[in-house]
Amino acid sequence: MSYAKHQLHGDAVAIVTMDREDRLNALSVELVEDVLAELHAVEQMEKVRSVVLTGAGRAFCSGGDLGDIGSRVAGGEPQTRLAVMRSLHRLIVALRDSRLPVVAAIHGPTYGAGVSVALACDLLVASRDASFCEVFVRRNLVPDLGSAWLLPRAIGTQAAKELMFLGDAISAEQAERLGLVNRVVETPADALAEALSMAESMTATLPATMAMTKGLVNRSQGLTLEDALRLEEHAQAIALGTEQTLAAMRAFLEQGDK
Repeated sequence: MSYAKHQLHGDAVAIVTMDREDRLNALSVELVEDVLAELHAVEQMEKVRSVVLTGAGRAFCSGGDLGDIGSRVAGGEPQTRLAVMRSLHRLIVALRDSRLPVVAAIHGPTYGAGVSVALACDLLVASRDASFCEVFVRRNLVPDLGSAWLLPRAIGTQAAKELMFLGDAISAEQAERLGLVNRVVETPADALAEALSMAESMTATLPATMAMTKGLVNRSQGLTLEDALRLEEHAQAIALGTEQTLAAMRAFLEQGDK
């Protein structure tokens, strides 16, 4: 049984769905492996230029599956616990490092590690029924799957500490005000439609240009301005050397002359 699936929306957009509806798409090791396999499959499709990540049923992702994780670490050595966490962390790395821009279509409970998965995507659209919670403190756990790195960069250190230290759930509207999500729409169907629209709009850009843009933004968070400028100049030199870019520049200049 697979806990993830993908389908194409047109030729250039792929929808990857976490498909463990009975567990609100809680992250087990198997689910992560299946999502990774689906991401890898769509990345190999030359025509696919963007991805929408969503969850089946009533939730985007309710967090880590404590039953699955607990059974794997019970009575185990520290190395066993580390191995389990590293197996889950692969999903965050895959989303961040993908050559494709990933838009999260979020609905329902998005808790704990589910927030991390959402933040590992590039753009986030939420329906009004979505709720977000850094639930770790309630379980005597520390934030994981990159939350302590991703969340402060999205909403600021103090706001991130408040969510992590208190463990309070927030609404989609609150998440939008904090800058955790890009857009809020009415229903889960609207969230998927809006995410698809955003994903489709990015397919007009050359894949290499989009991949370089994503890489520049993600890598800049750990760089000085000077180092970021060095990366940027090399990326822009590549972009300026493409016929598509030169054609677009000529068209813009010609339009200005009219």
